[in-house]
Amino acid sequence: MYILKLKTGFSAAHQLTNAYDEKCNASIHGHNWKVLVEIKTEKLINNMVIDFKKIKEIIDELDHKNLNEVLDFEPTAELIAKYIYDKLVDFLLKNKKIEIIVTVWEADNASITYFE
Repeated sequence: MYILKLKTGFSAAHQLTNAYDEKCNASIHGHNWKVLVEIKTEKLINNMVIDFKKIKEIIDELDHKNLNEVLDFEPTAELIAKYIYDKLVDFLLKNKKIEIIVTVWEADNASITYFE
């Protein structure tokens, strides 16, 4: 069994429309988001689980962006984690026996993890 882990991050702004906190709803604000991608598999493709650069490319699509302008959904930490997960699933379809876990931190003490 192989377990790939990549810790990375991106800086981006967003504005929420359905948050409990009125400050998040009222104005655009930014975060230095942190991301941990974990991929578990028994099978390698071209002697790798996935090239680390490919994971970084997916996450870099969000870097220094207004997430409301580049994503077609409410840019909550929960849905950003699922977005990254879905992008990785699309890329790794060749490998059927795979588990992907994506954790996104909006702040040092606030994270969400998504997996299926």
